[in-house]
Amino acid sequence: MENEFFNQIKNEVTEYGKSLKEAGKLHLIGIISRVLGLFLLIFTVVLCALAIFTFGAVAAIDAMSACMPVWAASLIIGSAYIVLIVIAVACRKPLFIHPFIKLLSKQITSEEELALKTLEAEHKAEMQQVRMQCHVENATRELDLYASLLSRVWKAIKGLLHK
Repeated sequence: MENEFFNQIKNEVTEYGKSLKEAGKLHLIGIISRVLGLFLLIFTVVLCALAIFTFGAVAAIDAMSACMPVWAASLIIGSAYIVLIVIAVACRKPLFIHPFIKLLSKQITSEEELALKTLEAEHKAEMQQVRMQCHVENATRELDLYASLLSRVWKAIKGLLHK
């Protein structure tokens, strides 16, 4: 009976640990994907800004020169890079964050799904914690009952011996 009880508690603690591990893993995936996505976004914006400045400089030089088609072409390319920056900022989640979530977790493809899975893992960990608390409370009550019975039997024996 005691061995079965300890095995049950051991299994509950193991399940609780697995639930906490899963919740922690999903939180870590969320944090890492946001950080890497933000890094890639900043990196892309910086590169595009450098390209815009380069093309702006070429456009300014060409504007001073007499050759109009080179100047027009450099302004068109510069505006194309501005459009690329706007697209990168507007679509940062599907372009940067979601691919990292998918890369770090095989089954999860978006932030919303990650949030749901994280919530599910946290709920599972809480359920395991409640189960463990119930087992501990039951064991404590049972121990108190046995201690109380033993104390009463001892008092009864002690009372019989004194009479």
